[in-house]
Amino acid sequence: MIKVKIIKENKNIISFMIENHALRDRDMILAGDAYDMVCNSVSVLSQSVIIGLDEVQKLNCNYEMSDGYLKLDLNGFTQEEINEAQVLLKTFELSLESIMMSLESSFGKKSCDKYIRLIKEEV
Repeated sequence: MIKVKIIKENKNIISFMIENHALRDRDMILAGDAYDMVCNSVSVLSQSVIIGLDEVQKLNCNYEMSDGYLKLDLNGFTQEEINEAQVLLKTFELSLESIMMSLESSFGKKSCDKYIRLIKEEV
C-alpha cells in the first residue's frame, strides 16, 4: 500500500513523504497492470510538484527519491517561497484525494484502502 503523509504548518503544506507501492510484488503479478494506475498516478503527481518547484518556479526544493520512496521538504524556504509553493502542493493534495475518491466509487472503500492511504498532520 502507498502511504502518503502530508505535513502542514499554519495550513501551508511544508513537506510530504510517499512510501511503498500500491501492491506487494506477489500481488502485482496477480493483479497484472491494474496496480499501475495508482502507482503511476501518485508518481506523476508527486514528481510534477518537484519539477514545478525546481524548473518552473526556480525554488530549488529539497527532496530524496528512491524506489518506492519520495520525500519533499521545504525546510529552509522563506515564508514567501512557502507561499509560492502552495499552488502546486495543494493541487497535489487535492489530486490525491480525487484519485482516492475515484477508487472508492469504482471499487469501494475497502479496495481503496488496500492501495493508498493519505495521512495529514498539522505541526
